[in-house]
Amino acid sequence: MLLCRRLLPRVHTPIRVYAQQLIGSQIHGKAISRSRLADVTVPNALSETVDLAPMLHRTSRVEKELLERVACISTWLPSQVPKKSAQAEKTVEALPDPFAAYAELRAQDRTLAASLPLPILVALSEKATKHGLSTIVDGIATDLLDGIIITSNRQLQVATALLAATHHDQPILDKQKIHSLLILLRQFDALSELSSANISALVKYVVDNPGIDPYNAKTMDILFPIFHQSLTNKSAPKGAKSMSYRPPGDVFIAFGLIHKLIIFDRDRHALQLFQTLTETCHIPVEAFTEVYHTSAKDNNFSFVVRSTLVRACLHWGWYHRALDIVVSAIRTQVTADIALTELALSTLHLALHNASTNHFKHCTWLICHLINSAGNVIVPDSMVRLFYDKAMHLQDGPSAEILYKNTQSLRVIRRAKYPLPRGYSLTWLMNHLTITSHNVHLARTLAKQVIDEMEPIPVQDRAHFIALAASHGFSSSARTLWERYSVGKDREAVLGNASLMLRMVSVFSKLIYRTKAEIEEPTSSQDEASPSTLNERQKLLEDLLQFAELVVGTFRMSKSTLEETSHYDLSSLARAYIALGRVSEGLDMLKVLLRRYEIPDLYDINIALSAMAELHPKKAVGILKKMVARGIHPDAVTFGTIIHHSILHGEMRLAGYLIGRAKELGCEELSAKTTSSLIRASVNADGAPKSILKENLRRAWEIIQSGDVSSVVHTPNTGKYCIFASLRLDDPVMAFKFWEMLVKEKTEWGDRKQVFQRRLIADMIQRHCQEGALSRSRGRQMLAQLRERRVPL
Repeated sequence: MLLCRRLLPRVHTPIRVYAQQLIGSQIHGKAISRSRLADVTVPNALSETVDLAPMLHRTSRVEKELLERVACISTWLPSQVPKKSAQAEKTVEALPDPFAAYAELRAQDRTLAASLPLPILVALSEKATKHGLSTIVDGIATDLLDGIIITSNRQLQVATALLAATHHDQPILDKQKIHSLLILLRQFDALSELSSANISALVKYVVDNPGIDPYNAKTMDILFPIFHQSLTNKSAPKGAKSMSYRPPGDVFIAFGLIHKLIIFDRDRHALQLFQTLTETCHIPVEAFTEVYHTSAKDNNFSFVVRSTLVRACLHWGWYHRALDIVVSAIRTQVTADIALTELALSTLHLALHNASTNHFKHCTWLICHLINSAGNVIVPDSMVRLFYDKAMHLQDGPSAEILYKNTQSLRVIRRAKYPLPRGYSLTWLMNHLTITSHNVHLARTLAKQVIDEMEPIPVQDRAHFIALAASHGFSSSARTLWERYSVGKDREAVLGNASLMLRMVSVFSKLIYRTKAEIEEPTSSQDEASPSTLNERQKLLEDLLQFAELVVGTFRMSKSTLEETSHYDLSSLARAYIALGRVSEGLDMLKVLLRRYEIPDLYDINIALSAMAELHPKKAVGILKKMVARGIHPDAVTFGTIIHHSILHGEMRLAGYLIGRAKELGCEELSAKTTSSLIRASVNADGAPKSILKENLRRAWEIIQSGDVSSVVHTPNTGKYCIFASLRLDDPVMAFKFWEMLVKEKTEWGDRKQVFQRRLIADMIQRHCQEGALSRSRGRQMLAQLRERRVPL
């Protein structure tokens, strides 16, 4: 009868679970021979009954119920395992019932849990290991190694079950427990009881584990003889059959193991395995033919073996294994090795062609290492461009950014000048630097380099590339590129692009506004300027106006008559005219839509509202109210536009009203640009009490932390406002946080603005440390990142 029913009061009645005859005989005290141990298995349905009555006589009622639940492991189905075992083990109750009962029983009495019948212990070990229940596996292993599970036969079978980790990429147990269990099996001369799959899985775990760990080395000392012996009978075929032959998985593991043994200083074992692979033809003859010209120092055992292994990996198409060996060899070398560097170059070229997402990081590290090497090795231009193309294919923008940043360092530029990405990769990198990572300095450098080196931009990408430069304030680069590509047979791709036209007008209208302000309302320093300086500013203003008019004019000329111009192009023209202060002409474009009986959409309404909000925010709010009354629901852009201009006009109460009204109408999420404006306004509110400013600064930090890092909120410009606001509140820690998140990696380190910010933050940090308001250890940490030298704290 099954044991998953509730216990009845007749506790003296023998309660039985199914077990194999072999295990049942052992439980009654009979010895089991080591030769028969390999035949012992515990399937889901055990086949012979085992008496639990002796245990039940000595236990409480609660423990009896727990024993009954644990014994149900014999009929427990794998489908009961939760999909995410990590979540299942947060509490004992979340475990599947037989395992939860065992965990509770063990918490009450470890000795009682360890004395469970052997078939139950083995079944718990095997199923918990198979399904990733680390709490149970770790508990049984701890009891076994602490000597609570007694008798050799019980120890051997439980240890064997715990090491059966073939269903997982990594064993559940930690390295120390794995090593201890292997020692236990070796003491009883029972290592041969482990299956070949178990041995391979454990060796693979050691090979794939990065770094040098003493327990990994000790584990390999135990497993190596068995694993090595299993390879002696696996020979590669010769002749025609070798054309379609693929080595088994153990050979792939063995290649990595040889490299790992060299790291562990186990050269003798490495040589034995190397010779075996050579004898079985898994290291082909071709791998020995290519000899690098090395010095006597380079011509050592480790290099000869590794270089041969790498060429053998390339022969079998194991590019990632070859890359792993080369990268690990470089990371563990003490001095520069020219031969190893040359080997790395040849390996990197093939690995890039076949790199996957998981292994591309190794390619990134290796190519950056080679570029920064102090030797005379230069990475070929074709390989650098191949890297950018592969990064675009894998959509790995951070890796491409790292490479470009390395190629632009002064140390590298002094040695070699590396090429830019070519073709579509060029615009893709620019898009990543500006939109995703907001690395303004690198993006500006890339735009300038494209101009200086006359790097061609694909016709389809020209408008987008120039628009990215313009929208991020690179006005000079954007203008140069616009003028370069606004002539020739493909000029329509630039002149007739509405998005590009709007970006160009936007950035130059801001320059026009700023230049006019400098002429009409000069500052105290400008009051002393000579007439020639004022004339220069006037000429600059005229030049800016002429160029902006040229951009709008050529766009309009590129289109046919206004009646045939598309809705979007007309709307774009309207926005451009309004941005340049020609409001009436902008509204005329919208009238064309009305004459064509086209219903203006919300986008058109927002254009008109932006024109009014720029001059009179309150009147724009009045129109907004009429829209709502007539059933037209404004969107986040509508509210964001008026809020933005209200803040610029100093109408903070009006901005607050609009935020509340937006929430009432369901516009919970305002645009990132509006959020950025709100942050700037809230942390720079003149006359507000310090308590309110501190609360605004705290909320700004929360918004920046929780928001999308690719939004305009995460820009150095926003960081600048928050840093100065923090300094005004005498809070250097908050200023440092804003600098670290928004400025540190986003602008050039030597940029004058960033240098000024770092100095102000560092001065306040030192003062707070001297006054005791800030701990000296924290102060030293922040000063170290700021790289500011101050009086020793």
